[in-house]
Amino acid sequence: MKHRIVGSLILLSLAVIILPFWLDGAGLQEYKTMQQPLIPKASELSLDAASVADNGIKKLDPSDSDILQLSPIPVTDKPSIKSKETQQAVKQAKLDPSNGVLNGQGLPEGWVVQLGNFGNRANAARLRDKVIKAGFAGYMVPNGDLFKVLVGPELTRIKAEVLQEKLKSKFKMAGMVTLYEIEKP
Repeated sequence: MKHRIVGSLILLSLAVIILPFWLDGAGLQEYKTMQQPLIPKASELSLDAASVADNGIKKLDPSDSDILQLSPIPVTDKPSIKSKETQQAVKQAKLDPSNGVLNGQGLPEGWVVQLGNFGNRANAARLRDKVIKAGFAGYMVPNGDLFKVLVGPELTRIKAEVLQEKLKSKFKMAGMVTLYEIEKP
């Protein structure tokens, strides 16, 4: 009996506190909305000839003497193929580690886009083949029990991010730009 009296007192006190908020009407205020002024339709607007200014616009005459006559440029011979010496110099310049950024170990630094990390080698190989078929430099790297599918490398992070956007639009996969790690033999 004592518990019933205590419970009813608690309910009564809650009712005394909460009911005035509901019954005073302040909680049920209507939100007033402002009406937007009506914009007249384009067909309802009328333009007078006097209201339209000349605005200093010059009308062009097709017989105007300022028009240049373009003549076709004769096609010259194709440029000659570079000699083997210049091709070898280009290859050496590409391989020279002083051209790019080097990390703390003296190795060139690069960036790749990681498209996925698969537990099933066949799934990783399928995505890699799909990427290669689309014309990207894709490859697969084992990572413990998983297989990473990577695309790249690029010399700068900005180029890797551009590559990431291309891959995202082509394959609908948001890749992740990561640092390129040279595999140790």
